[in-house]
Amino acid sequence: MATCESKLDCLIIGHNDMDFGLVEEYLKKTQNYSGAYTDLKANSVNFHGRRITYMTLLNQILKSSTGKDPHFCLTDIPHLGAVILKSFLQKRGFNVEIINSFNNNRDQLIDLLSQSPNAVAIMTTFYVDNAPIIEISQFIKQHNPGVKIIIGGPHIFNLFANQESKTLEFIFKSIEADFYICDSQGELTLSLILEELRGGGKQDFSNIPNLTYTFDNIEFHQTKRVVEDNDLSESSADWSYFDRAYYAPTTQLRTARSCAFSCSFCKYPLMAGPLNLISVEGIEKELDYLSEAGVTNVVFIDDTFNVPLSRFKDICRLIIKKRYSFDWYSFFRCSNSDDEAFDLMEKSRCKGVFLGIESGDEKILKGMNKFANVERYKNGIRKLKERGIITFASIIVGFPGETEQSVSNTMEFLEDTCPDFYRAELYYHYSDVPIHKQADEYGIRGAGYSWKHNTMDWRRAAELVQNMYKTVKGPSVFPAYMFDFWSIPYLIGRGLSIGQITGFTRIAQEILVDSFGESVPDISRQESQLLTLF
Repeated sequence: MATCESKLDCLIIGHNDMDFGLVEEYLKKTQNYSGAYTDLKANSVNFHGRRITYMTLLNQILKSSTGKDPHFCLTDIPHLGAVILKSFLQKRGFNVEIINSFNNNRDQLIDLLSQSPNAVAIMTTFYVDNAPIIEISQFIKQHNPGVKIIIGGPHIFNLFANQESKTLEFIFKSIEADFYICDSQGELTLSLILEELRGGGKQDFSNIPNLTYTFDNIEFHQTKRVVEDNDLSESSADWSYFDRAYYAPTTQLRTARSCAFSCSFCKYPLMAGPLNLISVEGIEKELDYLSEAGVTNVVFIDDTFNVPLSRFKDICRLIIKKRYSFDWYSFFRCSNSDDEAFDLMEKSRCKGVFLGIESGDEKILKGMNKFANVERYKNGIRKLKERGIITFASIIVGFPGETEQSVSNTMEFLEDTCPDFYRAELYYHYSDVPIHKQADEYGIRGAGYSWKHNTMDWRRAAELVQNMYKTVKGPSVFPAYMFDFWSIPYLIGRGLSIGQITGFTRIAQEILVDSFGESVPDISRQESQLLTLF
């Protein structure tokens, strides 16, 4: 991206995928009382004695096969939260730059820190613990100890919602930032902080809402809470602020905020508030810009892109009418569709969908408040596959009420429907989601990856995830750690074919299963197959 000549008001830092070896080392220490390490093993492979992610495996195989390291990394895709935040601030006259990946852009970060920006804003969209934030904060202080550090986003908002004030202060002292924003949006609060930092002289933050701040990392001050409700059309991405090389060929796009549903394991609608939609006209303007700039893969990240269904059809018709040059991918509720929508998806060049199936058992789906049933799921997947649309099914194992039989029903569902890809995630329990109101009924105890209820605990659920990966025939496993479903449009944009991606995941799954133990597996056969594939 081009660097502005005037003084930086704010430097935004997006992703921090911590060194995988350090993550493994830390989580291994928790394996006796948490499922986090077992979950990590279900999302990585043991490659010649070193545990690595699928993306690292792919890079190593391609380097061995072609002699060149492609340096594939999912964080090459623009961090949409950072893009939206930069757009919001620049529309208000602030000078803002983005570090998309803390891991891959450290030289650029050091250079920008040397220019003494007024503040650095750290986003926490994908974090479930504090370690990635602390690593960034320490790095900033090492290279510019005077710059103000501001942290907001979902992880910080969750901390405010779930921790008492004394615990919060203890956590914040370990992070060593100056400002913590408590809001599910936070753009306006950040702009007010930056405005005050611009003023120079004696600065007063006491009238800025949704804020905890400190001048010495000892005493913390908290301001009043005022829920932000920023206009979604004003909080959309303005791609004219970015160089084309930053967002092409694959980029993400948001057309809505929040979710129309209220799944009992999910807190997102509670955090984000009522569903808020960008108009089809507003979407058209953004798609026009991206298409003209040469974007070939658009990923719609709305939680429920096809809700409302009539609006979804209008978007598909728009894409068909304008003859845009891109393929597209999205989250999709296949139980909330009809034949016309499926046909429009095919005609508008939808190439793949992420399906939040969660379970193939009717009782579990009802407990999850999914407003779906197994037959509608089966019909939806069949309709998508008939139209050549790639299907990825996300499964949760261990939800309250889960039994051996319900997991068996889910495995049978996967083999019957045979989506192209799937992943099974160990249930993670938040104490502020709707299902927790029934904690006594289900016997829920514990939180995070360390839980149990009347019919299962995290240990048995983790074993069932591994068993699923070992025995389900048909779909290929697509793990979560630094790979996930959005790797498909990313890797296609980088020159791989869907056949190569499918072939890679099928062979890698064999290595994954052989890596569940602690011993180093013999993967010579699979490694030879992978080299031949590329």
